[in-house]
Amino acid sequence: MSLREHASPLRVANFRYFFVGEVVNTAGSSMSGIALAFAVLRIDDSATALGPVVAASTVPMVAFMLIGGALADRLPRALVLRGCNLGPGASSRAIVATLVLTDLAEIWHLVGLSFITGTVFAVSYPAFHGMVPILLPPEERKSGFLLIDQSDALLRIGGPVLSGIPVATVGAGWALAIDAATYVVAAAFLGLVRLPFGERPERRTSVIGDFVVGWAFARQLGWVIPASCCALVFNALISGSIYVLGPVIADDTIGSRGWGLAVSGRAVGLFVGTPVLVKITIRRPMWVIMIGFAVMSTPMLLLGTRVNTAALAVAFFIAGAAVSAPGLAWNLTVQEKVPEQMLSRIMAIDGFFSFVAMPIGQVLVGPFSAQFGIRAVELGSVALCVPVMVVALSVPAIRDLRLVGPQPGSPGQDSTDVEEPERAGDVT
Repeated sequence: MSLREHASPLRVANFRYFFVGEVVNTAGSSMSGIALAFAVLRIDDSATALGPVVAASTVPMVAFMLIGGALADRLPRALVLRGCNLGPGASSRAIVATLVLTDLAEIWHLVGLSFITGTVFAVSYPAFHGMVPILLPPEERKSGFLLIDQSDALLRIGGPVLSGIPVATVGAGWALAIDAATYVVAAAFLGLVRLPFGERPERRTSVIGDFVVGWAFARQLGWVIPASCCALVFNALISGSIYVLGPVIADDTIGSRGWGLAVSGRAVGLFVGTPVLVKITIRRPMWVIMIGFAVMSTPMLLLGTRVNTAALAVAFFIAGAAVSAPGLAWNLTVQEKVPEQMLSRIMAIDGFFSFVAMPIGQVLVGPFSAQFGIRAVELGSVALCVPVMVVALSVPAIRDLRLVGPQPGSPGQDSTDVEEPERAGDVT
């Protein structure tokens, strides 16, 4: 598939504005993590100070994700995203930047404002993941999902590197100010999105009532909660064994430079694997998800045996080539099997299990490695991936799930914009 065909969703005006807004927002967010860390260390040069600030954003992500999904299904999603960006998103970052630039920032300020940022993410995440199916016709959605995944991965790889420039030259405060500005710019692009107003006659009298209905629907489907539980296990194993123990093993073997080179193989694999995924029609999505997660554990096998930079880079390349497959298969499944008014609640359930998995893996991997040894934990994590995959695929609702809708990207059109079909659900 050509680059023109891969980017064909950008000819749809609503998706183009949405995509540019997301790119701007992700660029700012990918820079802010490094900037905030250095701002904290400037106040108090200790991990004890940094930990609460990081945790303050993570806790509300998990605590409010499910309610955020119900809220995003209750209200127009584009409006929710604009509100998150213009309101607490931009204001909290602007306040942080101001406090840091004026040397008035204290740790408790940053903890409180990080909590607000995490809450904004808990609401905007499910709203964001409910947008593509209402912005693009079915035949364009696959390319749209992959385009977002590829740009997101590129920004999250390059953003922390680029953030070092303003942090080192003009200071962390100005880097945080840039992040605040990206919220405003993203909201401006989202303001250009035009969608018909969609009534929600089925919504309950409260957000909690909407959440209960969404959870009951997820249980009725039969595959949402089991698949999300399996993703929790995979994410916990990968986040702990690769991204916590990996640098520890590398420090004693290939060093930080070798580790950086090896991990960069993941980005190369991602960009090689994405064009291949565009050409593949996925009919057994849960098989793709479970096998994809298992393949993503490849670096653990190398970390648990013999570590050298070249071999580990190949392992990360393989993992990177597989990394988009589970997300794409899940997105295609949700957009085909879930009605539009339930999209954000189902995506919030998946997001909840995924995000809660990371701190679980990162916390537990330390005591386990102290008890059994680092290499044993790496190999044990690899060994666990196989039975999790087998158990998941033994569940009929997962094993037998099939996709029947159109998936290939359109062959391209000559017009600059594509007329978008009327879809109920959202409003600008």
